[in-house]
Amino acid sequence: MLKESSVAKLKTLPNDSIKIAVGYPSMFSPPEELLSAFNELKHKWIKKGKSEEVARKKAWDETNFEKQYSNMITSNPELLQKLREIKKISETQDVYLYCYCGKKPCHRFILLDIIKNMKVQE
Repeated sequence: MLKESSVAKLKTLPNDSIKIAVGYPSMFSPPEELLSAFNELKHKWIKKGKSEEVARKKAWDETNFEKQYSNMITSNPELLQKLREIKKISETQDVYLYCYCGKKPCHRFILLDIIKNMKVQE
């Protein structure tokens, strides 16, 4: 089964599960330009008194993060092939995608959606 987690929770995951890092540095990391823009906006909103959660959401929306990241993944045949492999493995084993983000919004949830919606032999 396909699941998600964060670096902070890695030690709590089952030992026999497969753990795949999708945060920096990995082939699934968000592009540096997108991540930098997101972080700059998040910090701007925090400085204006917004909570971290609200600042994350505003920065996510303002950078159009989901669309940009999805386009990066779905336009790359190598990444799509790796995601198909992950999907195939997750049919018989627990597979966790993890990164540094503790909560949504986070690119690992986009990856989960892409994987869940793809056919293994596309």
